[in-house]
Amino acid sequence: MKEKVDLIFSLLDRNNVKYYLLRPLDFRSDIKDIDLIVLEEEYSTLKKILTKEFGQLYYKPSNANASTQLLVDGLLLDLKFAICFLPRKSLVLNYDIPFSTVVYKTEYLLVPDVEEKKLFTFWTHHLFLDKKQPSDSSTFLVFKALYSNGWNQLIETDYFKESIIRIYSSNRSKQATQLILSFFNNGLNPSEKRINAALKEIAIRNRIGLLVKYIYDKFKFGIYRRLGVYENYRAIK
Repeated sequence: MKEKVDLIFSLLDRNNVKYYLLRPLDFRSDIKDIDLIVLEEEYSTLKKILTKEFGQLYYKPSNANASTQLLVDGLLLDLKFAICFLPRKSLVLNYDIPFSTVVYKTEYLLVPDVEEKKLFTFWTHHLFLDKKQPSDSSTFLVFKALYSNGWNQLIETDYFKESIIRIYSSNRSKQATQLILSFFNNGLNPSEKRINAALKEIAIRNRIGLLVKYIYDKFKFGIYRRLGVYENYRAIK
């Protein structure tokens, strides 16, 4: 699997396809999927490059906004076209994506080659906003190992503070920050649900447009799921 993953990133780099690896890959565990952000306008190019190398590709509509799923020789690429959070990715942000190559932090841990503050920022928001509890993320143990010490410095960076305002609004940023600090100060409890639920509620509260979209997405994707839209992969022609 490691060789296949390395080849995919090598192909993207050689063909100048921009991407950002959202979550590190830990090859000590089974790699079931790769979360990437790519430009929607480069999606066709991406498919052509991978088809040439691996043959027939398959796709499945994603049950989330600004997303699709691509099956490449048995490996799932979970593709996003923007930085987005919350279940069903209802919060799609107009954010400068930190496109980068990837690098091995250790012999088994592949990470985006970006400043630590950027990796920490988007990874942290993923744990709180995309999951019911942090341990639901397959990367939580890696996150805890990397940031049990040093998290306090990263939370104080301007980059992280600006992300809080973008996600929660300036009026709610202080409340959101206090909740996040309590999680780290209490030892990064993997089963923490209260803070996750509170942060989701803060992100949606008093934002009528987002609230309507969140409810709409919940019903829309739920209906699609019951209709079997997400059950099977389709060949890309």
